[in-house]
Amino acid sequence: MKIKRHHLAFVLLSISAAVLQAADPAVPVVVPTKATDGKTIFQTVCAQCHGNNGEGKAELKSPSIASLPSWYVNTQFTNFREGRRGHDAADPQSFMMATIAKALQPEQIKAVVEHVEKMAMVVPQGQNREMAEASAQAGMQLFQERCMECHRYNASGEMAFGSPPLLGRQGWYLADQLKKFKTGKRGTHKSDVNGAKMVQITNFFIEDDQMLRDVVAYIMTLNPDPSASKEQQDKQIIEGSPFEAVKTAER
Repeated sequence: MKIKRHHLAFVLLSISAAVLQAADPAVPVVVPTKATDGKTIFQTVCAQCHGNNGEGKAELKSPSIASLPSWYVNTQFTNFREGRRGHDAADPQSFMMATIAKALQPEQIKAVVEHVEKMAMVVPQGQNREMAEASAQAGMQLFQERCMECHRYNASGEMAFGSPPLLGRQGWYLADQLKKFKTGKRGTHKSDVNGAKMVQITNFFIEDDQMLRDVVAYIMTLNPDPSASKEQQDKQIIEGSPFEAVKTAER
């Protein structure tokens, strides 16, 4: 007997929610939707984990996604749908994202991706910005030598290299992703070309946790002042020198 597509979507989402709840009872159940408007889809499906403003939630280990460019979010949805990410149930956040990506219709993905890109970037602050026992000054050298070529001098990303902007992402999230690349939990699928580059970088050039924390601490200094206005923040991203930012942050 054939199962209707919308019923299958409900089953898939229910399974992934059950997996996540087994790991953490605080994780909300995500329900499917037939909506086609990007904002509605985001608030119905995405906001429970990523926050109403796309700011992410530390307690759920969900990243800030607000303002991520459509080309990158599209790529990640494809990675989740095609098994390059989220294939391991031991990684519950990615596993759930893979299930959601497979349940959403292509037109729904297109709509929500466009909505995410239009959302204002949420500048990390507090626990989302702090890296304990880390030296941004030491991290600057590693960033310049190994990260800047693809992610640009100000961590704004580069579509030509498939490198996402690192600005606006929480420090703990960036650290967690680097650890996943280094331990083979991300980027090891044979068709994940950009992920493979990150696996190489983390294994060859990030020698230990100290170096990892240092480079993330430096990336955090590239974010604008969270207390500044939106106009001032945009100006800081475009015009600010990252090499001055780290000096100011460590005074």
